[in-house]
Amino acid sequence: MIFVHPVQIGVNHVWLVLPLCMVLAVVYKTVRVRYLRQLPLQILGLWAYIFVGLTVLAAAFWLLVEYAA
Repeated sequence: MIFVHPVQIGVNHVWLVLPLCMVLAVVYKTVRVRYLRQLPLQILGLWAYIFVGLTVLAAAFWLLVEYAA
């Protein structure tokens, strides 16, 4: 019944999402970038894209859990 009673994680564990997003961006863009000069900017852009996307999803799910029940 994990969907009925969600697992509570502390506020300190949420900050671990930042390095996780960075590692994903580094690995993905290292494989995909065409010119090495573009790599840092491409990594930063993808990191921000992933982080903002996860933040929006987290807010949407929080609203769903708080106000839909």
